[in-house]
Amino acid sequence: MLAPSPAPGGNEASWDLPAAPEAVAAARRLVRGTLAAWDLSALADDLTVVVSEVVTNAIVHAKSAVTLSLHRQGRSVRGEVADHSPVWPTPLPAGPDEEHGRGLAIVAAYSERWGVDPTPDGKIVWFVCEGRQAP
Repeated sequence: MLAPSPAPGGNEASWDLPAAPEAVAAARRLVRGTLAAWDLSALADDLTVVVSEVVTNAIVHAKSAVTLSLHRQGRSVRGEVADHSPVWPTPLPAGPDEEHGRGLAIVAAYSERWGVDPTPDGKIVWFVCEGRQAP
């Protein structure tokens, strides 16, 4: 069930998304709306790319519904995607003509840091995107 984006004063938002391809587009819209409410739209491009990759990986590989959470930490945002599979993501080598294998490299390139934490019923893939201060 999708919850509305947070009020501008809130620091957290969370949504349950189905194990369906359309959940990825919904996740991108939710991220953009939340970042706008938090006055952090400058993070939208990087964070939506990362969220797209992690939600897609969870749906394709874990084959489970996911919970997407965002936590505002000043000018940074920590995102989390929880799924119901104990299998951790592993980077795959991808040649120039390969269709798959770039997801985790993209997550690493577009976030300052990322990782995986176990949960009692699966795992959480987390990532942090940091805002830059204007000169």
